[in-house]
Amino acid sequence: MPRALQALLFAPVAADLAEVERRLQRAVETRAPRIAEVAAYVLGSGGKRVRPALLLLAHRLCGGTDREAVLELAQVAEYMHVATLIHDDIVDNAAKRRGRPSANVTWGSAASVLTGDFLYARAIQMLVAHGDFAVLKAFADATVAMTEAEILELCWERNPDIPYEEYLTIITGKTAALFSAACRGGALAASAPSEQVEALTEFGLNLGIGFQLVDDALDFMAREEVLGKPVGNDVREGKITYPLIHLLQTGPAEVRDVLLKRLGRLPVGDADVEAIRDLVREHRTDEATLAEAERYLLKARTCLTPFADGPARASLTMMVDFVLQRRW
Repeated sequence: MPRALQALLFAPVAADLAEVERRLQRAVETRAPRIAEVAAYVLGSGGKRVRPALLLLAHRLCGGTDREAVLELAQVAEYMHVATLIHDDIVDNAAKRRGRPSANVTWGSAASVLTGDFLYARAIQMLVAHGDFAVLKAFADATVAMTEAEILELCWERNPDIPYEEYLTIITGKTAALFSAACRGGALAASAPSEQVEALTEFGLNLGIGFQLVDDALDFMAREEVLGKPVGNDVREGKITYPLIHLLQTGPAEVRDVLLKRLGRLPVGDADVEAIRDLVREHRTDEATLAEAERYLLKARTCLTPFADGPARASLTMMVDFVLQRRW
């Protein structure tokens, strides 16, 4: 995300987000230097900090005043997110993350997976110190959902018969669960009334689903230098995402036959990836994916209706609008 755009979207919490960034860039406190080294590398790789920003904006929207507590929670949200990225790259044998060699390529899978485990554990330590059981539960539930989703995705790998409902369960767990927990955590930390807590929980859920649908479309639409990771990776890894699900369900029989033939090859080669991307674009199922994303993003926007106008609400609304337009 360009820095100017990031500054605009997160303007109401810019000072708090800058402090979160300073804390993330400090050395992770640990007796194991290798953990600190791997964590510093991944945390310093230029993430968008969307989840901490969501937490801070939700807290601000609900009138929260406990700055120190919410800064800690924002750090928790990013630790959990980065842990998932480390683990994802190991599972996917990914060579690149955000335009740089992935941690598993640089330090190996063993050190990387243990660093991811450490960041999860440190996040839980911080939540326990925070002392709010409801906030702890929100992030614990998200962690369970993320793990279950990764396993479900493995179970459906290279299976073209995956139902849309199962795909939706996967992306809800993979992405939307932590978006939702961040928004819920910010609202709870502000001691918001239950109606506001639930509205922001649903906001994060729908925003996260829309975000992941756009991400899945970009795997077929984007350029690698813009996306920061190789395009076509989902196809190479055997992930059947919405653009392919929609094409398999709505495309002519001969297209389905071509898709099944190319998806069934191990490994899926570059020529297969390009042919599949061409079919998706030709039959416009990448555009259908963006239309599906828009449906969830409109739901997210509606969740903000109960809140008074102000800078935090405006930022969250802009974030909804921008997710659909993003190409990063």
